[in-house]
Amino acid sequence: MRLLTVGPEARNTQPPQLKVVNFNDCSPDIPDYAILSHTWDDSTEVSLQQLPLFHRHAASSRRLRQLIITIPILFAASLWSLLSYTVGEVPLYLAFLTTCLLVLSLMLVSCYLAFHLYFVSTQDKQDTCQLVKKKQPGYSKILQTCIKARFDHNVRYAWVDTCCIDKSSSAELTKSINSMYDYYAKAKVCFVYLCDLEPAGGDLGKALPKCRWFTRGWTLQELIAPKHVIFFDREWNERGTKASLSGLLSEITGIPEELLKGETTCGDYAVARRMSWASKRVTTKEEDTAYCLLGIFDVRMSLLYGEGMGAFQRLQKVILESTADRSIFIWTEGEDERKDCTGNDRGGNECRIKAASKPHPWSAILAKSPRSFECARNLEVSVTDSIYRDLSIGPRGIKMVVSLVYLVSKVGQDDGNKCILEAFSSLKGESVGVMIRKISGGRTLVETATLVTKYETVFPFSKGCDPVVGNRHGAVRLRLDPSLIVNECRAIPRTHWDIHDNVFFGTNKTSKSWCGFFVQGQLADTPTTCIPINLFVGCIRWNIKRPSIILASLEDLDPGFRVLLEYQLDRLEFESCRKAEAVMMSVLDGRLSGTATVVETCAVDQSQIPSSNGGGTVFDKRGIFQINGPATSSPGWHYRVPSTGKKVRVEVNLELEEEEDDTVCVNPVTMLNLRLKLLEEESTVENVGLWDS
Repeated sequence: MRLLTVGPEARNTQPPQLKVVNFNDCSPDIPDYAILSHTWDDSTEVSLQQLPLFHRHAASSRRLRQLIITIPILFAASLWSLLSYTVGEVPLYLAFLTTCLLVLSLMLVSCYLAFHLYFVSTQDKQDTCQLVKKKQPGYSKILQTCIKARFDHNVRYAWVDTCCIDKSSSAELTKSINSMYDYYAKAKVCFVYLCDLEPAGGDLGKALPKCRWFTRGWTLQELIAPKHVIFFDREWNERGTKASLSGLLSEITGIPEELLKGETTCGDYAVARRMSWASKRVTTKEEDTAYCLLGIFDVRMSLLYGEGMGAFQRLQKVILESTADRSIFIWTEGEDERKDCTGNDRGGNECRIKAASKPHPWSAILAKSPRSFECARNLEVSVTDSIYRDLSIGPRGIKMVVSLVYLVSKVGQDDGNKCILEAFSSLKGESVGVMIRKISGGRTLVETATLVTKYETVFPFSKGCDPVVGNRHGAVRLRLDPSLIVNECRAIPRTHWDIHDNVFFGTNKTSKSWCGFFVQGQLADTPTTCIPINLFVGCIRWNIKRPSIILASLEDLDPGFRVLLEYQLDRLEFESCRKAEAVMMSVLDGRLSGTATVVETCAVDQSQIPSSNGGGTVFDKRGIFQINGPATSSPGWHYRVPSTGKKVRVEVNLELEEEEDDTVCVNPVTMLNLRLKLLEEESTVENVGLWDS
């Protein structure tokens, strides 16, 4: 760690000399030091390599002044010697010798001065003088910092970011940027130099917010980290401290006043809220958008200048690995993000943040820049049990155990059911989550999800910009009879079920897939009649246009065997259609074939059954029915009416058709139309011989 210092004569000596002193960062003997926070102007800032030029220039200037002063002194001495001889006060030989020595000295000084002014200036001196003159404003800031530290605060050393880091060394630059927050936190006092704040006079509450210092990315941590901060105007007049101006500073920056007063720490606030403090700040280099926030989140990362905003993506991944706070997913692409935004960088140069002219309806789980977190200024977080949930970050996404909330939409009033990722965050007392879409299947249950971190632009089945449609080759949907009041409709396997569109989807065109629905509800025939319905619908090989339908009444199936069926099907992969079909038939046929329910079979339209499959399989007098073809009609199944004790016969029809829906997948959606029809009503339960047995 390099520190600057000035001698005790610095206040009265012009120009004072700076001295660079090296300390070991790990040493406990690092002395107290002051630190400077300012807005950069690259054209005037002094680097570590340029700092000695000011020392040499100052020494050279002193020598020139001494030589210039020496010439008239020597000339005056020669005249005095001659005058002294004329009046007889000095012998001739002594006057002559003295005069010769003085004239010789005068000639040597004049020659040296001429050589120095001409030959040196025409080579290196001229460039050095121009550089020193150009860099004088930056050197003046450094000098003023050291002088105020020593004589106003009794601190011998000072640290300035422009000249205390060797930026030619990538290793030192990386170490310094990762330690920058600590440098400011350990400083005894921090001087904030506002070069665009006019000297004392006028309303500080109106002038202070207009200073460029509050729009820079690096100055965010330079405000938060130090305990004692003093603000100066452009003439180095003190205008207040962080403690005395905490209310105004909080209003300008959005940083809680308690944090500015030191009553809380950065770790007490949600990740998204801390990001919001940087949402309106800019940096000269895109990568510094991430690097200037390392200390705010207490993380470390390597520096890769040239990767652009990829650095901000890496920062978010590093944060996710270091904290259980999931509020980092709470961000939006507001109007400011969509439009071109102009501002000044740390050096006052104009910066332009470009965004897409038309934002995509869906984005990757990680934000593109801190500007997206402006909505999280008042976000609160409660990690609860999520602190014990692990995650892994791969090249395609973030794999983690998720908590999902489903919002069921009303038919015709919304674009589909919503799947919300619980982020354990709240805004003004209300829970806040992230709406997510399933764009691909997986080998695990939906409670373990991979949230993509890179938004692709090329998809296997579509050239558009929608990742949902572009990743789906086919889909199947169950359409229920409007007269059926559904209490539950459970779809399996959940890995390829999309609650938003209420469809199963396939992500390739070769694998054979399956799906199943457990439907439980009530058939409302009349205002006084409510018939309970309990069905299972299975569809095998639907994605290769050769579907096989399994339709079963679960009315007389033991609840334990239903749980067994669901459990076994849940363990199967989406492409394991043969295993799924075997499980369905073994459980349903084996447990329903011996039931005593009277079933009057309704005739099946054989003309609608393809001859190639031999007419399918019909289990008469049982509660299961399987057939292949475009249309399937069940036997008439009897159901008891709880309110009257009577028995009715219901015919269940399942029709297959295709429907175009370019918002779901590129190919037509396979529709399973489930229709229920009340055939007749029996008089009493006792009239059915086998019902009571």
